[in-house]
Amino acid sequence: MGIRSSLRKKLIKRKIKIPYFLMNKQEKYFHRVFAKISSHDVIIDLGAHLGKFTAEFAKRARTVYAFEPHPDIFASLQKNTCRFSNVVAYQKAISDEDGEATLYSDPSQTSRPTEGSTLSNQKRDVSYENGFSVETVQLSKFIQDLHLQVKLIKIDIEGMEYNVINDLLNSGAIDLVDLVYVEDHCQYVDGLELQREQTLEEIRKRKLEHKFDFNWP
Repeated sequence: MGIRSSLRKKLIKRKIKIPYFLMNKQEKYFHRVFAKISSHDVIIDLGAHLGKFTAEFAKRARTVYAFEPHPDIFASLQKNTCRFSNVVAYQKAISDEDGEATLYSDPSQTSRPTEGSTLSNQKRDVSYENGFSVETVQLSKFIQDLHLQVKLIKIDIEGMEYNVINDLLNSGAIDLVDLVYVEDHCQYVDGLELQREQTLEEIRKRKLEHKFDFNWP
């Protein structure tokens, strides 16, 4: 084990904050994202899951709006973020329209049966034998109704990301957003690559590349 690895291991064991030069690639990525957030900022966390990033955002921002539709995961999200008075959590799914949709998960994954729950009907790692209705919220309308500039949106919504991004573009709500970080699910969802390419082309046409990062791990 090298000196850097040994030092890193000791700091982690002692729960001491790791300095930048000892961070791995993913940690450095998140460090750069978090550094963009200040105490007056509004953040939207889509696919908040257990609240890991919701909590990190809440430490730095004024308000964090967190969306997680699965009831079991949402309960954990609330528990894990209850100490933050600036977190507003919704047990709702984000979509390109208000209404209802079927949320699918795979109970065969016994260790984490709710991991990767999706509204998409083309996701390869979901059996589609287990689904239930959830309320959906149109992101563009939600943002416009806030009447606030949104500093950052994190999108991890299991194959529905490009539907939501296109709605942001077409509605004009993207003008109220500074930065959008996206976890891409092309490797899991049939047909998503074409939708991705069409969306990226639209972003380029509008000269909005500076607002989007599609490398969220």
